[in-house]
Amino acid sequence: MSKKSSYQQIIKSTTIFGGSQALIILIGIIRTKIIAILLGPTGIGIIGIYQSIIDMMRSGFSLGQDTAGVKDIAETEAKEDLTTLNRTISRFNIWFKWSAIIGSVICLILCYPISLWAFDSNKYTLPIAGLAICVFLAILTTGKSTILQGMRKIPEMAKSAVWGSLIGLIITIPIYFIFGLEGIIPAFIVSGGISFLCVEFYYRKQSVEKVNISNKEAFYEGLSSLKLGIYIVSAGFVSTVSMFLIRAYITRNDDIEVAGLFQSAWTITNVYLALILRSMGSDFYPRLSAIASEKDKMKALINEQSYIVLIIASPIVIGMMLFSDFALSVLYSGKFSGANTLLCWQVAGSFLKVLSWPIAFIMLVKNKGLMFFISEVSYYSVYLFSAYILYPLYGLDATGIAYLAAYIVYLPLVFIIGRKLSDFKWTNTIISMILINLMLICITFFIVIYIPQYKYLGVITLCASVLYAFFKLKKVFNLKDLGSWFKKE
Repeated sequence: MSKKSSYQQIIKSTTIFGGSQALIILIGIIRTKIIAILLGPTGIGIIGIYQSIIDMMRSGFSLGQDTAGVKDIAETEAKEDLTTLNRTISRFNIWFKWSAIIGSVICLILCYPISLWAFDSNKYTLPIAGLAICVFLAILTTGKSTILQGMRKIPEMAKSAVWGSLIGLIITIPIYFIFGLEGIIPAFIVSGGISFLCVEFYYRKQSVEKVNISNKEAFYEGLSSLKLGIYIVSAGFVSTVSMFLIRAYITRNDDIEVAGLFQSAWTITNVYLALILRSMGSDFYPRLSAIASEKDKMKALINEQSYIVLIIASPIVIGMMLFSDFALSVLYSGKFSGANTLLCWQVAGSFLKVLSWPIAFIMLVKNKGLMFFISEVSYYSVYLFSAYILYPLYGLDATGIAYLAAYIVYLPLVFIIGRKLSDFKWTNTIISMILINLMLICITFFIVIYIPQYKYLGVITLCASVLYAFFKLKKVFNLKDLGSWFKKE
């Protein structure tokens, strides 16, 4: 693949998957609004808890195979050995089948204690038992999506996700309307079934041949993937515990309202901004996995990905700083203006996050699960320590400062690890882009935090960032190509 076509592939996959994710978010907002009207705060609260239970079970019992599976399938497909590829896919189908069975059975067994823990009542035992079906479907859906991603079928992934969300919305809303709170579990099951059928439809279009492989063979052949997966799940557990600790600390030292301000800023930086990274990672991760043994190709691809990340993310970071108060009021309400400064600090840290993101994948594709786990633990250790130390001095803003401080440590750490594993280094072009964008971000940050009365000056840095990004984009991509993509699709 030529350098220009590589850039085009990055932009294409980001556009397709990112567009689908934006549609799914929009569908989710519409669904939430309608459900809020039909069921009220009680219904929204119950649905939130049920969804958390499903997500926790799906994540825990998938055992990180959704991440490890993409790597294995992409590596196998790169060898152009159809027999081995079909065997690898069949192995993961068995893994996800048993993960789904075990996860649903555990959900069924634990429905009573989960009801007591989540609701302080046994009233929800039977509904939570019903969630076992949802857990089963969610893990199977994850398995099929993993296979599609590993095969780099990004358009198919995007279509299945959008159709699943849209059809699920159309069918489940009448259920909520007719049955009210009693319709929550049936709606969850129907929605889960639709999502599975949609991804299964696109999976079957790939004409993957089923290979006769025993459960025992699948288990032993998948042990290396399991090892990486367990480290990934462990890192996710560290993240969950860390966020619980920081929220508990805020609530204990201030109140639940301040914790709400923290949550609003965290959601914007780690959900909405992270959408960009998820969109890029959908194709970048399997592409990198396929060339994991070729250092020069890896370095080239990571630099190309960093190039596009900087073009897209830098103007967004500056824009979020300038309009942080507006973003909070639109996405939440004017009552969340107290999170304005916190959001600016976290957005500044997000710039370092997008720089470290492509490099961190080196640990995954090289099967260095322990290194990945240590890097994640290091990040959250610095984050928690900094937040605890600074909170008495800066209050809620300390969590934003800690977020930036943690990435100041994390970026050099993953860079050193990446250098050791693959001789990675940024090209001079990337370094110059980092320095120019960093300068614009620092100027904007100074204006917003220290001389907010002159915030209009930040529009100059925003325009400069957009123009610079457009100039860099034109060097590697012809905007006329956008039309041809959609014609082909």
